[in-house]
Amino acid sequence: MPYPIRLVLLLATMSFHAFYGVSLMGSEQLIQASWFGNMGRPWGISPLEDQRLGAGAMWGIGEVPTLMLALGVVLTWSRSDSREAARSDRQAERDNDAELEAYNAMFSQLKEQDRRIERSGR
Repeated sequence: MPYPIRLVLLLATMSFHAFYGVSLMGSEQLIQASWFGNMGRPWGISPLEDQRLGAGAMWGIGEVPTLMLALGVVLTWSRSDSREAARSDRQAERDNDAELEAYNAMFSQLKEQDRRIERSGR
């Protein structure tokens, strides 16, 4: 998968984690209240507070590894670009910039065509 797509997917994942975690932290309703609300556990915090705490942990813990992965993708992308540039430079040295010469020749040809069109139009 291309590097920009990888970054977009990671940033979309981060956005989802942030949105979902914050929305659960601010929620006044318990998810699956019929189950978690009726567990009848006498210890610890209330199920709603437990849900909020878990949402905060999901948000915080989920963002850090995803951010590290995004940084890893950026670093890998940078290294890949450096390797590609070095490969391209070595190729240009081997063939005396044949690709650049062909590119410049194309523009010279286009320029000559423009001159002919201008001369014939006058």
